[in-house]
Amino acid sequence: MERLRSRSHQARALEWGLILLFILVLSWVLMGRFEALEERALRTIARYEYQLLQTRIQVYKFRHGEWPPTLREALGGEPGEILMVGENPQRSRLVDEQGRLINPFGRPYRYHADSGELEIPRRLARKSGSV
Repeated sequence: MERLRSRSHQARALEWGLILLFILVLSWVLMGRFEALEERALRTIARYEYQLLQTRIQVYKFRHGEWPPTLREALGGEPGEILMVGENPQRSRLVDEQGRLINPFGRPYRYHADSGELEIPRRLARKSGSV
């Protein structure tokens, strides 16, 4: 009788262990999917911002006959009013301590005022080829 009780206890422990393992694997898979969705959303925002900044640079050049000295000059207003659109923007930082515009990946945009060239953010260029 004692042997039957110990086996049933071991079987229950094994069942609970398998359930826990299943829950852990399932949560690991779901977390990976959420991370992929977040990365895709960041790339979409970065692509939008890059195209918007490129357009603003071209408009500045057309109006003033020269490339803008900074990206903030090209924007012609507060970054939050121009870059953050929609009902509930989630970006907490648009500008770093030196006043440079920050891309969605947390790095400053690289703009060359002498040529008017705005470099594609590395993570955007690496993942999607071209904008």
